[in-house]
Amino acid sequence: MRSLLKPRQTHASIFDIDLRSYWDRGYQNIIIDVDNTITAWNHYKITPKLKEWISKAKDTGFHICLLSNSSQSKIRAFALELGVTYSPIGGKPFARGFYCALTELGATVQDTLVIGDQIFTDILGGNRAGMFTILVDPIDKREFIGTRLTRLMERLVAGRRPVCKSLQQPR
Repeated sequence: MRSLLKPRQTHASIFDIDLRSYWDRGYQNIIIDVDNTITAWNHYKITPKLKEWISKAKDTGFHICLLSNSSQSKIRAFALELGVTYSPIGGKPFARGFYCALTELGATVQDTLVIGDQIFTDILGGNRAGMFTILVDPIDKREFIGTRLTRLMERLVAGRRPVCKSLQQPR
């Protein structure tokens, strides 16, 4: 079980991920969490830095699918605004949402990265589905109450510590 909770890579934020190196290793798709991974929790605002990162990922050749346990209508609108696709099914860490995202992308587990800020949803689900997982620090300290409890479990069970608190993006 412990290995399912371990990401393959960790970074302070999405902005620290060398997309070109993953592309060169054969990855062509990204399944990415929303809340506290690419935007502050429940704050669906596209910053210029996020817009630039999405543009850079697309220019590299990546296809991107948002996968979230949040309201699917909010995620659909956010995906449309970003110009990416989304999975109409959340339910992380269960594999169904990840496989739905793969279908949306026309992708395979071998060519897809999973990026998220939570071990018990993003990393566990991505690992269970057989994908390459990348854990990033949460963008904001403000979170859903259930997520705050999960963060405690991440520290206790998985020994999680932030990569670099100082690089967290302000809202």
